[in-house]
Amino acid sequence: MKSEIFRNPIAKKIIKNASWLIGDKIFTMIIGVFVTAIIARYFGPERYGIFNYALSLVTLYTAFSTLGMETLTVKSVLDKKYDEGTILCTSLVLRVVGGILLTVFSIITISILDPENKLLLILVFILSISMIFKAPEVIEYWIQAYQRAKLSSIVRMVSYVLTSLLKILLVVLGGTLIHFSIIHTSGVVLVGLGLLFVYFLKREGSSKWRFDFGYAKSILSQSWYLIISGLMVTLYMQIDKIMLGSLMATKAEVGIYSAATSIASMWYFVPMAIITSYKPVIMMKKNEGDEKGYLNTVQNLYTIVAWTGIFFGVIILIFSRLIVSVLYGPEYAGAASILSVSIWAGTFAMLGSARSSAWLICENLQKYSILIIGIGLLTNILLNYLLIPTMKGFGAAIATLITQIVVAIIAPLFVTKMRISSKMILRSFFQCSQLKKI
Repeated sequence: MKSEIFRNPIAKKIIKNASWLIGDKIFTMIIGVFVTAIIARYFGPERYGIFNYALSLVTLYTAFSTLGMETLTVKSVLDKKYDEGTILCTSLVLRVVGGILLTVFSIITISILDPENKLLLILVFILSISMIFKAPEVIEYWIQAYQRAKLSSIVRMVSYVLTSLLKILLVVLGGTLIHFSIIHTSGVVLVGLGLLFVYFLKREGSSKWRFDFGYAKSILSQSWYLIISGLMVTLYMQIDKIMLGSLMATKAEVGIYSAATSIASMWYFVPMAIITSYKPVIMMKKNEGDEKGYLNTVQNLYTIVAWTGIFFGVIILIFSRLIVSVLYGPEYAGAASILSVSIWAGTFAMLGSARSSAWLICENLQKYSILIIGIGLLTNILLNYLLIPTMKGFGAAIATLITQIVVAIIAPLFVTKMRISSKMILRSFFQCSQLKKI
């Protein structure tokens, strides 16, 4: 089996591309674990909670600022119906305009939610500016289409090292949450500039960059389902922190909960790297009419993601208390029980991402994602409202786990055209050693 995989040129390309993405994330994770712990200990649960509350609000709009274009743009680059330069330039302009508008909306939102808290307003303003500077990340679409993860990995690693050093310097010099927010945004700026640099350095040919209203209209007409569903996904992923901050007397519980979810999400880079590498292969097989190969590749993706989640889930479950104690100290002791639940929510979240990143687009079923995510959003809000007042962060973790199961498996069963995806996801938990040839 192993020798067959390495003789398969497509599989080799997937492995090579995923290796760079995983290597990048392992590198940043090793640094990030310790830097995050230093920052959390330095600010303490209350101030760390204030920052994460502000970041959660901005993250809601950040998902919207991508305009749902990621997967569609990768598909456009592969389809070659428009020039590469036209696709990327148009996408970048749309992202800049979206970022500016959403920065304004972010400030208006926090002004309504907490008008007396000037610190929160400043933090939200600084963090929301990152949505504008994220626009050059459209280069990632080109990188994904041609599976050249090495380029973005190097850029992100360099940027992460520089911002991590700045965060440590902030602690040494006694910086504030405002300084920390500026450093956070500067990391986005560095990545954007770096991606633009490597694109113009490494691109093949000289496709002219120009804005095309026709392409803009075409991509937005296809992406509005993804825009809304992306916003809903982020909302039900972030609503727990927002509701914790709103329902609890202080922001300390948000800080403790954020410490737990930061650890719980550290393994996400592995399935996301695999999903990113599989995506163009799935799309190509669908375009070529290879239905069997297409479905086999999708099933393989689900299986790998499911068992990756089980592997990390077991490890974190066993060592949750030790991890929290070593990294964050006694102030964050309550994060251990939250972590033991949150780690399993990630498995179902990643399976949902695997489905929406390729299968949903190839089957042209984006419109159903709004229904599924809408059900998830309502489920999460209701469960958070019922569980947070009595169980605090642990209740929010349970609410998120149940919601992710509903979105990944249960809700799609009630949509005839999506039922097969739920069955394939369920099947993935029972065929660890039965990956199909692609």
